[in-house]
Amino acid sequence: MIVEINEDILYPNLLYNSPIVYSENITLHPIRMENIIAFQQYITSFTIRKNSVFPIKNIIKMSYLDFLFYCTQHLELGMEYKIPYLQLLYRFAGLLLIMVCKNQEVSIGSDDAFFRINGEIIDAEKFDDLRRIILIQNDVDFNIDEFLNHDTEEALKKAQDFENKKKKEKSSIEDYIDSVIVGLKVTEEYVQNLTIRKFWRYIKRMSKHEEYQALRLAECGGMVTFKEPIQHWMTTLEVEDKYSNLKTDEQELRSKIE
Repeated sequence: MIVEINEDILYPNLLYNSPIVYSENITLHPIRMENIIAFQQYITSFTIRKNSVFPIKNIIKMSYLDFLFYCTQHLELGMEYKIPYLQLLYRFAGLLLIMVCKNQEVSIGSDDAFFRINGEIIDAEKFDDLRRIILIQNDVDFNIDEFLNHDTEEALKKAQDFENKKKKEKSSIEDYIDSVIVGLKVTEEYVQNLTIRKFWRYIKRMSKHEEYQALRLAECGGMVTFKEPIQHWMTTLEVEDKYSNLKTDEQELRSKIE
């Protein structure tokens, strides 16, 4: 792919859940809610921060695709780092490609690190392209070009878990599905056919709408005065990254060990 892959470039396709054509042989389809359980399992193969989780020189030098294949041959790595499913990630990546490449022939290399889609070999560079597209297309909050120190990431996760416990927020995917059905007055079949990206956007938009109404009611009733104007519920869902100063570029890290 010649152009840089980012959300702005893909936005025309994201707007109405259109498939994304990567090449004349490869078209990527957004995952729908009926497949969310399998997707949540397989997407782990795209979101391992290999350079921070495994601060080993030869692993950092590897492409992500080579790393996934390496894990299938070195079971001790998963045992050492207490990631028992590590050896399965290469297979998960192939199954995820099968999911997004509807009605296309996908084969998984068993003797070397490669996939083949409709006869086109997916090498390390193309795999990174597809990985970027699939993450964006399905609204997965993960940037493959970022480096976040593993200890820092774990600390941030613990802080988020603590905040959620304080708010007593514990919801399963079924709870969220129920909420969309009740909130939008739609059927289970409708939700099943939603793309994952749109589903989570609806969840966020409903939450923002309820918060806006509550704040406006409090403000209009004279119960409270806000220092800043209340953000309208129709404004952007994008959230400012509070931890951007803790992240670096993965390519920059790799260049330091060449």
